[in-house]
Amino acid sequence: MSEAPEDPTDGVLVVRRGPGANCSSIGSAVEMLFLSATLGTAILAAVAASLDPKPDEPDEPDEPAPAPPPEAL
Repeated sequence: MSEAPEDPTDGVLVVRRGPGANCSSIGSAVEMLFLSATLGTAILAAVAASLDPKPDEPDEPDEPAPAPPPEAL
C-alpha cells in the first residue's frame, strides 16, 4: 500500500475566486426584487402622503330632490 495519494486537483479546469455563478446570482436576483419592492413602496407612500385628501361628501344634498313628474292618465 505504498500508492501515492490521488491529486485533489485532477479534473479541475478553472478555479475562480469571488462570488459563485449559481447561488450568488440567485441571491442577487432575489435581493434586487426585495430592494425594488421596498423602493416602490416607499415612493408610493411618499406620493400618497403628498396628495391632498378628498373632502368627504355630505350625506344629504343641500338642494331638495326634484318632484317626480305627474303620472299620465
